[in-house]
Amino acid sequence: MHQTPENLTAGKTELIRAHTTLPQQITAILRDEIRTNFRPGERLPPIRKLAERFDVSFHTVREALSVLAEEGRIERRVGSGTFVSDPIPPRRSQPRSDEDRHVAVLCERDLADPHASYFYRYVPQQLVRFFQEAGFATRLYVGRVAMSAPPQEKLTCLEFLQALDRRQLSGVVVLDEPIGLDWLTALREQHVPIVGSSEPSDYPSLRSDKAQMSRLGTEYLLRQGCRRIALMEWLKPQVPGSPRRDPVLEGFQAALAAAGVEANPRWIRQDLPPGSPGAGWEEFREIWVSEKEKPDGLLVCDDMLFLGAAMAICQMGIRVPEDLLVVTHHNKGSGLLAPFPVAKLEFDLAEYVQLMGGALVKLMRQEPVENRRMVISCELLEPEDVAGTVPVRSHGSSRRAGTNSANEMEMAGTASESHSGDFTLAR
Repeated sequence: MHQTPENLTAGKTELIRAHTTLPQQITAILRDEIRTNFRPGERLPPIRKLAERFDVSFHTVREALSVLAEEGRIERRVGSGTFVSDPIPPRRSQPRSDEDRHVAVLCERDLADPHASYFYRYVPQQLVRFFQEAGFATRLYVGRVAMSAPPQEKLTCLEFLQALDRRQLSGVVVLDEPIGLDWLTALREQHVPIVGSSEPSDYPSLRSDKAQMSRLGTEYLLRQGCRRIALMEWLKPQVPGSPRRDPVLEGFQAALAAAGVEANPRWIRQDLPPGSPGAGWEEFREIWVSEKEKPDGLLVCDDMLFLGAAMAICQMGIRVPEDLLVVTHHNKGSGLLAPFPVAKLEFDLAEYVQLMGGALVKLMRQEPVENRRMVISCELLEPEDVAGTVPVRSHGSSRRAGTNSANEMEMAGTASESHSGDFTLAR
């Protein structure tokens, strides 16, 4: 049923005052309402009414309306108000020339976030370089979703939506797809090839083999004699309509079960986003103080969580590898520093870029992509001491109190972005 502007201004609309600015949120809300509830030529509510509805200043509303005017959705008439524009003529919905068409590398995460991991600092830029070297005009589109925030319902990159409306996209690589499907529907209508990083999807996708990573790391700890193994990971929020799966936990439990070892649920932590300040520090502390008996092995399936965990290990005087063996996820080339010997489960992000970029190039050239569910695996790198030999652990030794050196503590503090004080994190 068609709603009048009066219906839409009844009551107040609460805005989420985080991750995106208030003008951006208002722009997104009004854009949707113009599409679904207004007819061309209809007048929008006055700025005063909109400011009351959203509980913001006049200036904030004007900023949002300016974006809609630039997109051609509304027009302002001096002395009359703001009106919904007539449908965009066909000539405006087409790119001005072939030079306007380009490949889009879309990353919804805010790459300026100080807690961005090496993956986000490397992959988007290298994808742009990959397509440019292949002869495609390419642009990087960056959203405004914080690293610690869950996936959003709608796209936050307004520049990408504008390029989509103008039919300027010849192909799209998407990192961290939003939950909503409006953007995907529009791309399909325009027959734009897509390669993503999430499942389930009906377009080619690439993912890291997290089950293989956790299984490989757990088996290494078991071979070293560990029988009380703790796990740290981040289980992303479930996408509505998709089956609930945790490949990291599946690989971890499968490896333990094959060795006849039982997992301790109190030593499994998976609820804090790696981009949250102090997440790894907090999760390791929770594991270590949960019981009198302590783990003798630790598997960390995210490099950002490891940085915080390393700080906590040093602060608590836990000796590695004498008291605790550690295995961590690692991205090749990241320069991950550890204040003690650790085994690394290393992924090659250059391979990630080649597979994802190569798949989109094939689609744009209308060539078949044989493997539409691409997977990248990791390699286990055993720890080496200063002399270059693998440290030997005495499996029969009892746990002894000890402290890491002051130099190790300093290294951990340099490598980690965690703070040294206690953290209270929202769950």
